[in-house]
Amino acid sequence: MRPLLLGLAAVLTLGFVGTAPAASEPEPPDRYVIPGDRAFPVGLAYDPDTGHYYTGSAADGTLYRGHVDEGAAEVWSPDGADGRTVTAGMTMDGKGRLYVGGADTGMVRVYDPEDGELLAELSGRDGGFVNEIAIADDGSAFVTDSRLPVIYRITERRGQWKMKPWLELADSPIDWVDGEHNLNGILAVGHRHLLAMQSNTGQVWRIDRRTGKVTEVDLGGESLPSGDVLISDDGRRVYVTQGNLYAEGNREPRVAVVQFARDLTRAEITDSLIPPGGLLHPAQAALTGHGRLLVVNTQYNRFIQGLPPESLPFTISSIPVPERGRESGPA
Repeated sequence: MRPLLLGLAAVLTLGFVGTAPAASEPEPPDRYVIPGDRAFPVGLAYDPDTGHYYTGSAADGTLYRGHVDEGAAEVWSPDGADGRTVTAGMTMDGKGRLYVGGADTGMVRVYDPEDGELLAELSGRDGGFVNEIAIADDGSAFVTDSRLPVIYRITERRGQWKMKPWLELADSPIDWVDGEHNLNGILAVGHRHLLAMQSNTGQVWRIDRRTGKVTEVDLGGESLPSGDVLISDDGRRVYVTQGNLYAEGNREPRVAVVQFARDLTRAEITDSLIPPGGLLHPAQAALTGHGRLLVVNTQYNRFIQGLPPESLPFTISSIPVPERGRESGPA
């Protein structure tokens, strides 16, 4: 009987060891530092496969890379590389390729983040401001031009890249204002629609990808002035960063949580996200998939006036995403 008792003791001991509480994972940083006193980081892309995030400068062509487990980013590609002199919106597609908008240069560059190889260099129309980029379910990318009334579409087939005007907006319901940031953030939803944010008016537009029809989203009498990026975790709960470039008075910058109806024709602002210490003209944002929302504190409102940054160092805020069930909104 003794060997049996010893065996039972061993099983009990192993069972006790196996059920010991695991060490808790460290909390992620609540902000990430971007180096340089003239960085003015503006775009943001997140790679869920590696945990790296990428941002770029509005003041020059520098690209930065950091990791969500570390508190600071580093220069990933210096100013002037591949001819970059400025950056704007950024995103990553399902194949892990990094898209970098070129603002008033009218360029979009596509990179392989593994080795930094430039895969494509594409151009929009002269005089434009190529801004935000959204990846659709078919793998194509839709790009806003904040100065010219056009949306571009980028496609790739067997290594051949094309960027062409996809939708002309001059005759659409969008009231275009020359010299201002018009369409900015863009989001592909489902198989059929795009949502686009108009920063200078605070309006959101639904665009039918099959017909090109543009319809204003009913926000229930509210608006989202200085709205920048549109990102979503399910196609209906959308996060909108709001600075104060076009906001009235001293409105505090925030991330608005907006719940959309199923047909995307109506929406309701259900929450405001503001981290401790606030936000400094937030621009692009990214969901990490781990319950966090990364938001770039670009201070772009200072940059375009030729003013020094309000605060240093430049940072990216990391904000907990609200739990499901808090939002209501239209059905």
